[in-house]
Amino acid sequence: MDGPTALGLVAVIVLVLANGFFVATEFAIVAVRRSRLEQLAREGHPRAALAQQVVGHLDAYIAACQLGITMASLALGWIGEPALAHLLEPPLERLVGRWAPAAAHGVAVGVAFAVITGLHIVAGELAPKGIALQRPEATTLWVARPLQLFYLVFRWPITALNAVGNGVLRLMGLRPATGHEMVHGAEELELLVKASQRAGLVEESEARIAARAFQFADLTAGDLMTPRTELEAIPVGIGREDLLRSLATSRHSRLLVYDGSLDNILGVMRVRDLVPLLAQPHGPFDIRPFIRPVLTVPESRGADDLLEDMRKAGRSLAVVVDEYGGTAGIVTLGDLVRALVGRIDEELTVGAPAGATPQPDGSLLVDGLMRVHELEELLGAELDEAEWGNVGTVGGLIMARLDRMPRPGDEVTVAGHRLRVEELDGRRVAVVRLYRGTSS
Repeated sequence: MDGPTALGLVAVIVLVLANGFFVATEFAIVAVRRSRLEQLAREGHPRAALAQQVVGHLDAYIAACQLGITMASLALGWIGEPALAHLLEPPLERLVGRWAPAAAHGVAVGVAFAVITGLHIVAGELAPKGIALQRPEATTLWVARPLQLFYLVFRWPITALNAVGNGVLRLMGLRPATGHEMVHGAEELELLVKASQRAGLVEESEARIAARAFQFADLTAGDLMTPRTELEAIPVGIGREDLLRSLATSRHSRLLVYDGSLDNILGVMRVRDLVPLLAQPHGPFDIRPFIRPVLTVPESRGADDLLEDMRKAGRSLAVVVDEYGGTAGIVTLGDLVRALVGRIDEELTVGAPAGATPQPDGSLLVDGLMRVHELEELLGAELDEAEWGNVGTVGGLIMARLDRMPRPGDEVTVAGHRLRVEELDGRRVAVVRLYRGTSS
């Protein structure tokens, strides 16, 4: 083997490694988690800050990787194929004989091309990509400094190529993306959480809470409220005996107080605050000093905004007003928490509906006031809003499907599951039996 051939083979190895370096770098800086780099930087990792700079300017450094890959690939074809073909020609000439040197040269070129191509794909593309995707954090920390040096050397060509590429996108009516736009929407994050759960990286309970958090902003006060017909309230001028009777039958630790009608709610009163007043059998009886103010919000108020309203005002209850100014219902802090983390013991909340109760036959008994979004979660299916309209409860869903006032024994099918009316409370659907699937 002569000197030029040996030098050419060394160049092949170097160029394949260089190509692999840039391929691994490109995949690693895209796949690495920025939050993890921030954590390492806070812990004082020597290369984390440099890696943050690289990941913070993805468009520039991805262009640098592309330039490096292109240069290495072109040089590999220019130097590697002739060097390898020159190495293979002599043995092939001895194999085919001196009468066919042209054939030997052609075979050598073909074999050299196949070897270079395979080496380029396996060692220069697939293996580096696999390493980068499996260990993006370690790879990013390792490549950050050499990548930045390469970028500084070829800064002007990279900037020019980026400008030309962005110009082409603008001519096509597209807006060039930047590194700052490498973010995910709520739906994408929800898919990522589900994928992480399937991979065993996230617990089922954690994934369930995360999914509720992503859907939380889509809920409104009207979706979460306890409706007006289920409210327990007392008039502001109530007497001692009437108040004692109300407290004896109430299931809650707080009562709404109204003046004239439920459309004029003054606030909420904690039962325990009344103990000193009730302990005095004689003297004036007035509950006004014990009334605490509440928020007033429209039905359309978003759940996330309502939670922030409660936090700022220091309130745990909001009166929901409909478009005509009347009281539609109330939302408590417990309702908002339940929407985020699921049903909890709600003994102390105002008018909260019961959950689903398993039955011996495999069915579930659910409250007719269960919200539609809770039913969707229970069924694991999303209902068609165009079909069901703007109803908010399971009872309303059944009424919409029947298109008449329901009676005990009425049945409807929702998303392949059967709902049967078990009990009515006046004209309201009180209890519904849910059969999973259409079979009883």
